Amino acid sequence: MTTLDDIKDAIDGVTAMLNDLRSDEKRQFSNICEKQRDIYRFLGIPDTDRALQQQPVNQIFKRFHQGRPIDFLRLRDTLAVRFVTRIRYAYEWFSLWNVFYELRLLERTTLTDFARQMFVWYPDAPKMCTADSIGDYRSGYLGQTPSTLWDEQSYRNSIKGNQSCTAFSRISLWNEELREILKSSLRKP
Repeated sequence: MTTLDDIKDAIDGVTAMLNDLRSDEKRQFSNICEKQRDIYRFLGIPDTDRALQQQPVNQIFKRFHQGRPIDFLRLRDTLAVRFVTRIRYAYEWFSLWNVFYELRLLERTTLTDFARQMFVWYPDAPKMCTADSIGDYRSGYLGQTPSTLWDEQSYRNSIKGNQSCTAFSRISLWNEELREILKSSLRKP
């Protein structure tokens, strides 16, 4: 039979192992913990962890969306799991900025402020999120045309600098996915 002391010893062992994890392993562990919280919510067990966590630093976002306060912890964590871990190119950071901008979630819209915010939230994220690297996409067709009006041929005719045709299709796909992520993150809990 398992005793309370056995459980305490097991928790101490897990804590020691967590200190030795790499950042990607810590993210995986965080995902596991989130699934556990979902199970607890399903079973009706109160989620006391969430109440104890502080909201992450917010330097650029509006505090309210459609009259409701934004849960920045939920937003940051959702983006980390479903988006940031998959970033490979600077234009994917542009997609994120562009969706925030078009949904009017940004209080401060400069790319420098955006890049700083992303590094505060995701210090282990790929370092391609700089104002210069994502500015290449903001200054051209993609930055001047609302995403609902984007046309691949018009984009091809306007390509300049480091932009590519592959970037357009990936940005279009990421914008759609990001809008869905944000819709689910900004809903009432």
